[in-house]
Amino acid sequence: MEVDEVIDYIVIITIRLLSLSSKWIEQNIINNVLEFVKSFEHLLLVLTVVAFFLIIIYMTMKQLKKLPKFYVIEIEDIYGKKAVVDGLRINFTTFAAAKSYAHFYSDLYGEQYKFRIVGRNRILNYPHGPVR
Repeated sequence: MEVDEVIDYIVIITIRLLSLSSKWIEQNIINNVLEFVKSFEHLLLVLTVVAFFLIIIYMTMKQLKKLPKFYVIEIEDIYGKKAVVDGLRINFTTFAAAKSYAHFYSDLYGEQYKFRIVGRNRILNYPHGPVR
């Protein structure tokens, strides 16, 4: 046997061993890894959706904390100065109620007073009239 034949023989054996080992790797490792990834594909999708909703809930709660706790109707007379009208309810806990009352007062008093809704974190009472 010559050196060239020996080298050819070694190359052929190496190629066959690599072929067998690549088939074994493909059947036992790559296929198992692919099945593992496929089985967790839906889990990853669900986790992504849950994370998205948690972020949305967190951002919503953060915005809700910034909202005012009370709403006050401020009254201005025809000259633009703050006024106090006895018997009118001006402190509210919801914006919808304050808006409804402000609209009612506007219809009741017409152009005599202007009613504006202001959000506050505490209720201000004017026992002796407005602060000037």
